[in-house]
Amino acid sequence: MSEKQLVSECQQTARAMNAYLEVAGQRDARGSGSTIGLPDAFLYCAGKCLPVEFKAPKGRLSPGQTLAQHRRADQHVHTFIVRTVAEFVDLINGARRFA
Repeated sequence: MSEKQLVSECQQTARAMNAYLEVAGQRDARGSGSTIGLPDAFLYCAGKCLPVEFKAPKGRLSPGQTLAQHRRADQHVHTFIVRTVAEFVDLINGARRFA
């Protein structure tokens, strides 16, 4: 499954589970003036806003994404890496469990 397909399926899953996935639309953002390392999306669920980075099964974080992930972690904000729809469902369920 491509990253684009994964994002689309996760958007549908979020709606079905009464959560909201806001996709940042940062595909091919190089040169667009956007912030390097901005997560692909934000999941809003159970009063939480969770940054989400989608990756195809063999995809890797770029150096800019890794740096941004560490900077968020320094502020106690965890970035969730999602590679499958099942991982995304677990993320939603986890957000609800710890609400």
